[in-house]
Amino acid sequence: MRRLGRVKAIILQGIRRRRMLSQTILVCNAYRRRQLTILLCLVGLLLLSRHQNNAAERVYRRLIRNCGWWDLVWNSYSDERLKKTFRVSKNSFNFILNRIRHDLERETVNEDPISPECRLGICLYRLGRGDYYYTIAEMAGLGVSTVHAIVTQVCASIVENLWQECITKNMPESEDDFLRWKV
Repeated sequence: MRRLGRVKAIILQGIRRRRMLSQTILVCNAYRRRQLTILLCLVGLLLLSRHQNNAAERVYRRLIRNCGWWDLVWNSYSDERLKKTFRVSKNSFNFILNRIRHDLERETVNEDPISPECRLGICLYRLGRGDYYYTIAEMAGLGVSTVHAIVTQVCASIVENLWQECITKNMPESEDDFLRWKV
């Protein structure tokens, strides 16, 4: 009987050891899965931050604008036709452009900027001909809102830079001056 009790104790001890071993294996596997999950999350975050850094350092390709209209007008129109179209001579155009060029130059990242010459040409065409923005946009190969913004900006620049020099300086200040100027 003692022997039977001893064998039974050895068997129970073996069963306990196997249970403890299987529990230890389960705990180790859970710990490894947890470590693997954390490692995969860290790798994912590193890859994501690397991708975002590359996007910030990316060199943008510039889209080429199709402003062939202005090149065609400037290079092929005679002085007479240019004056009929824009209501100013080439000399007057260049005078205005030289005074407001600093306001018309633009820096863009992802597309070629519209040249100051083309901007002034679009504005003078609108003022001289009175065409709709849509018509001018189709003609110049630009968007309607772009043409509207160009006309607004160029007009503001002309008033800001040339009003004092060209208008106020040459206009009479009072009614008496006007009467003397008129005669």
